[in-house]
Amino acid sequence: MSGKRRTKIEVIRDVLEIARKGGEVKKTEIVYGANLNFERASRILKWLIEGGFIESKSDKYKTTEKGEEILREIEKLAVLFKS
Repeated sequence: MSGKRRTKIEVIRDVLEIARKGGEVKKTEIVYGANLNFERASRILKWLIEGGFIESKSDKYKTTEKGEEILREIEKLAVLFKS
């Protein structure tokens, strides 16, 4: 990483991608994969669960269809801003 802070959208994208790629992942995998501390990861996961973007089963997290949709939209925006 270049030392530049990520936006909230970038962090959310990272968390959703990790939960998607892993199928069902533990919070530890999200923390390390998205380079977050446990407190921030907990807040983000809570928000994503409440929004229906991630579901939690037995301390494991998985991206929902709604989460997949938002990931696609984030990628579309990323392409637009790179132009």
